[in-house]
Amino acid sequence: MITLSTNLKAGAATTQFADFAYNSMMKVGGKFFCAGDNGLFEHTGDLDDTKKIESYFEPVTMDFGISSEKRMRCIYLGYESSADFTLTVTTELGQTDTITIPASAPGQQARKISMSRGVRGRYWTFQIHSTGVDFSIDHISVLPIVRGHGLDTN
Repeated sequence: MITLSTNLKAGAATTQFADFAYNSMMKVGGKFFCAGDNGLFEHTGDLDDTKKIESYFEPVTMDFGISSEKRMRCIYLGYESSADFTLTVTTELGQTDTITIPASAPGQQARKISMSRGVRGRYWTFQIHSTGVDFSIDHISVLPIVRGHGLDTN
């Protein structure tokens, strides 16, 4: 079963829970509760039975307002993380770079992440993935290298 949770304060940002045996979720007094055929339960911890919870998010694919083909010299990531997690960058040309992001000290921090020079394309997709890691992402910024030829359609 898939359960959706929408955060109205965050511009209707929606979280999707897969293989989740509940049909509804609510937040009351700072605690999350889930309901299903077996009753009402508080949603706590970082395990699903005995397995670490796998999580990821993928912002919208984008061209950063630049129609030309580009490479990324680096990515600036603002985050906090209890352990290592991965950032996978993919272009519409099928080129991919997966980078392990190290755990942070307590509190948000900014990190410059070097990119593989072989990854290029107009449209870029970022996926943040973790297993059993408590993390938050504040921002993803890029420093593109615009190529002077190729896909410019304007």
